[in-house]
Amino acid sequence: MFKKTLMLAIAVTIFAELANGQVRYWNSNRGKQLPEAEVRISHGLLPLTYDFEFLDFHWDLQTPSVTDQYYGLQTYRGNLYSTGALSMGHSIKVAKWLEMGATLSYVGSFRNIYASETNEIIDRETSRSFFFTPTLRFAWFNREWVRMYSSVGLGVGLMIKHPCNQSNGNSSEPYIEWGPSIQLTGFGISVGKRLFWFSEVQTIGTLGVFTMGVGLRVVPDKRRWQR
Repeated sequence: MFKKTLMLAIAVTIFAELANGQVRYWNSNRGKQLPEAEVRISHGLLPLTYDFEFLDFHWDLQTPSVTDQYYGLQTYRGNLYSTGALSMGHSIKVAKWLEMGATLSYVGSFRNIYASETNEIIDRETSRSFFFTPTLRFAWFNREWVRMYSSVGLGVGLMIKHPCNQSNGNSSEPYIEWGPSIQLTGFGISVGKRLFWFSEVQTIGTLGVFTMGVGLRVVPDKRRWQR
């Protein structure tokens, strides 16, 4: 629990420092027009995490122990449930066609373990993934109310997994896996001016293959900065 809290605190600190750096940038450019900024909240389906089902095997040729074989006959695993990718992002517009920002994401999943004889739940496997993904967004259609874009993101992520111990049927000690956070978006669209809706498809990565959400766009008052 302590490690999970520590990792989350580190990710939040990095995100806060990024936002603070942008504030310092704005303050250093007083008298000039401030850049446009966005805050987004989204939900993505089928995010890519490190919990690959097809990797749950061993390369060794050792025969499973009698205890493992017995436990395997006495239990079975249920369906896997996932929260999808719950994300919050922040970005600034550095050019008419380019935005720079970062996204914090969380993905949780669990699977019940059942007793074969009684069909009762006797345990649960869980995993929690956290991703920090700096992102570049390229707008190739840019209007006041409608924008279409593509984007690429590359960052870091970790997964905290609580597997089930095959030997005694109890939850094993949690372990942490580190890896890259990658998101490639072929097509994204946002509709709205200040408060907007957006959706992204043709994507692959840790934020999901299909993403939908809402955002708030802060547009500087040009008349104020022209005084």
